[in-house]
Amino acid sequence: MISASARRLSVFKSVVDLGGFNVAANQLGIAQPSVGAHIKALEAQVGQPLFHRSRGSRPRLTKAGEAVYAFAADVLQRSEAATRTLADLRSAATQEIVIAVHRDIAAHFLPERLTAFAADNPKVHVVTRIGTIDEVVGLVRMRAATIGLFLALRPISGIRCEILGHEKLVLVAAAKHPLAGRRAVTPEQLGRVPFVTGLRRSRFYRMTDAALKTIGVVSYDIAMEVEESTATKEMVRRGHAIACLPVCTVAAELCAGGLVGLSLAAALPQLNLYCGYANPLSDSARNFMKYLRAGPDVSGRQ
Repeated sequence: MISASARRLSVFKSVVDLGGFNVAANQLGIAQPSVGAHIKALEAQVGQPLFHRSRGSRPRLTKAGEAVYAFAADVLQRSEAATRTLADLRSAATQEIVIAVHRDIAAHFLPERLTAFAADNPKVHVVTRIGTIDEVVGLVRMRAATIGLFLALRPISGIRCEILGHEKLVLVAAAKHPLAGRRAVTPEQLGRVPFVTGLRRSRFYRMTDAALKTIGVVSYDIAMEVEESTATKEMVRRGHAIACLPVCTVAAELCAGGLVGLSLAAALPQLNLYCGYANPLSDSARNFMKYLRAGPDVSGRQ
């Protein structure tokens, strides 16, 4: 009997459905070695290979792999159905909405709307969970959150995405940084200075890296990887590195002069503020969406 976790079966199914380990890792927001470790552990439990592997081609299922795939599809389908049923029962009983919010935008976008909704809907219990983009997307995909709010350049596959607003990206540096006073900083100049970035396996890193590539910064020195934006800002303020961050994240520091925004030769692309969800929304959640769509955008600008 196979007793693998739903997570392990989900990783295996993603490799099959998407046709490879790397693409599955990107889709799931985890490192490729982690995908390989899940598959090896599953093969160890089954006692035989699940894939025919050959360099340069898509992995093909063995007979054992086909059997495990059928099992995984059935288990995950039943799990999702049970999760939806339990969520519906909980929602019917308590009128609860769980909102997952990317921590860089939580304090800037949510309070005004959440306060207005709570005042108008006192019988609806709202639970707010704050985390990274990867955590927010994961909670929505697992149906552990009714709605997820996050910044991204493009929609996230596997969930429904609606654009609520937009947010600019900015390259920030300490006031005394050599590039701080220059006009029209070029990609070549940016390529010669160190950066503080998000963790390389994270969606935030991939998002900012893609944004930098659009303005011609293809290669740059990563001096440090930091998971949390508050620490990133402090590293930049105290050191010689620069960072690519949403404007809403550094608005206070830019206003106070603790950080400065670099003047670039080419503008960075705007991020989209997405509302993502996986389930058909309840009446309370659809009502809450009206409050999310209303009012100022993510930075508080009209």
